[in-house]
Amino acid sequence: MALPKLNSTPKYTMKIPTTQENVAFRPFLIKEEKTMLIAAESGNPRNVLMSMIDTLKACCDDDINLKKLATFDIEYMFLQLRSKSVGETATVGITCEDCGHKNKLEVNLEDIKIKVPEKIEKVVELTDQIKVELDYPSYHDILSSDSADNITGAEQLFELMNFVFKTVITNDERINLKEVSKKELTDFIDSMDSKQFSKIKDFIQEIPKLKHDYELTCEGCNKQIKNTLEGLTNFLS
Repeated sequence: MALPKLNSTPKYTMKIPTTQENVAFRPFLIKEEKTMLIAAESGNPRNVLMSMIDTLKACCDDDINLKKLATFDIEYMFLQLRSKSVGETATVGITCEDCGHKNKLEVNLEDIKIKVPEKIEKVVELTDQIKVELDYPSYHDILSSDSADNITGAEQLFELMNFVFKTVITNDERINLKEVSKKELTDFIDSMDSKQFSKIKDFIQEIPKLKHDYELTCEGCNKQIKNTLEGLTNFLS
């Protein structure tokens, strides 16, 4: 006689921020949690991202092409999955800049939302004759690049530029950047002046993020702390 399955049926639904598509999912099980713990212990960001994608694939009932979704879609979906699997609250450590005391902040994960603009200007004019079409990077883009490793700041910004550029539009042609070499694209980016670069930088900085505004009183010195948590790692505890 075969043993019964305990928890394999989808019980919840969530909405993908960019597509507004409803997706049925189940909480992750011990087999998925074990894989994620092993990835976290490896200390390799790429392994953590891959385990996150694999867990979503295993837990979502619908046929979704996760590779095409934006990075913030994946982060939001994983946070919803985590809230139904481990608990709807997370304890976040907030260090006071004045006294150094580490405060504990309880965050309701269901309050964390992604705000995606209804209208996004994805075509940017660089010159009178050249425009570029931009789009949000996907997790597949990030996994295929050095951005999945520990790079930050300016290096990360330039790496992301390789993925937000989709098409170059001139008076004579429309160039799909998937069909050009990375070196050609890098040379194109490097040829921009500061004003052109600023337009692309603004687009990248406006990519939606997981955000949560908070206020608390420091237990060490009674200072009022008001700030914003951003990014998935701040909500995983």
